Amino acid sequence: MRLLEPGGEIRLRIAAIGDVGVIGGARARARREGFDGAFAAMTPSFRSADLVFANLEFPVAEPGWVRPGRSGEFWHDRETVEALARAGVGLVSLANNHMMDCGPRGLERTLAACESAGVGTIGAGASLEAACRPAIREVRGLRVVALAYAAAGEDGARERAPGVAPLDPRIVERDLKRWRAEADLLLVSVHWGSMYVDFPPRRVLEVSRLLAREADLILGHHPHVTQGVRRKARRLTLFSLGDACFNRSAGDFEWAAAAHTRRESGVFEILWAHEPGVEYHALTLDEDGIPFMPDPERAEAQAARLRRLSGGLEDADTRFDQECAPRLLRYELDSLGHYLRQGRVDRVIRLLGGVRPRHLRTLWQALRNFRSTA
Repeated sequence: MRLLEPGGEIRLRIAAIGDVGVIGGARARARREGFDGAFAAMTPSFRSADLVFANLEFPVAEPGWVRPGRSGEFWHDRETVEALARAGVGLVSLANNHMMDCGPRGLERTLAACESAGVGTIGAGASLEAACRPAIREVRGLRVVALAYAAAGEDGARERAPGVAPLDPRIVERDLKRWRAEADLLLVSVHWGSMYVDFPPRRVLEVSRLLAREADLILGHHPHVTQGVRRKARRLTLFSLGDACFNRSAGDFEWAAAAHTRRESGVFEILWAHEPGVEYHALTLDEDGIPFMPDPERAEAQAARLRRLSGGLEDADTRFDQECAPRLLRYELDSLGHYLRQGRVDRVIRLLGGVRPRHLRTLWQALRNFRSTA
């Protein structure tokens, strides 16, 4: 299903999927039935693509490596990466808020597993320089340069310390200017935004404008739901690819209010042309978080939602304040209550410690609009 019609000859096809998390029920099922099954529904959509991208949400590690205060389920079996490679995925972003959940050795094992499987990586490494190093591919006569960044916090790479490439405007601008001249297509993967809401917040819109000065294709993830697509001339931004394979009940806290929207998944096929287009191959996640092909009515409903959200991006600031901020407040209050009932003081401290001055505006808008959306 077309979300955007391409203008001109299609020179390249890039398939992109969002957060890969073969954990919880998905992990148990993959171990029983084989890891290839986790990606079987999306594999046909990869066949026409020249390059396939995914966000690998968790490190390849072992349960005993999980750092204190992090969720015990958030790690991958090596077989997940091997199955991704067999499905056709050739490039993964490691720049996300969970890649360092198992510390430096989790990152080391992830990089080794990807290299062994022949999957390229971007967005994390043994140092800041390594984390910001691009993947470069020559595809159909075009030079594709890919970079990845995340709102990293304490997990950000430093000059002599491993981590993910931080979404720091100074670093991003430096890298974009460094690589722009060497790329026919400059691709940037970004782990950003607010979870479980339809529209990106103001800070994401600001960063997206910064990126679009130089980057041709921006692939966003982290909200765990699919969001809209914006095209400005030859610049294309997909604000959130959603969950590709993800067991939403794994981890410390599952928010029931987002369960339906989180099940909407799919493969986004970028049709690279003078004016790029987007083909959406709808998928839906089952109770284990494994994708399947929905019936035509449901597939069209998922595509219709994406078209509606794309059309609303011009008013995203207002829509976020009115619709998304109250939803975020409910989520934060529900999660805070959950951890308090469990006596998880560490999680409560981490949750409250994550509040920043920039969140105050969102909180104010949430309180203003909370009653009208209750």
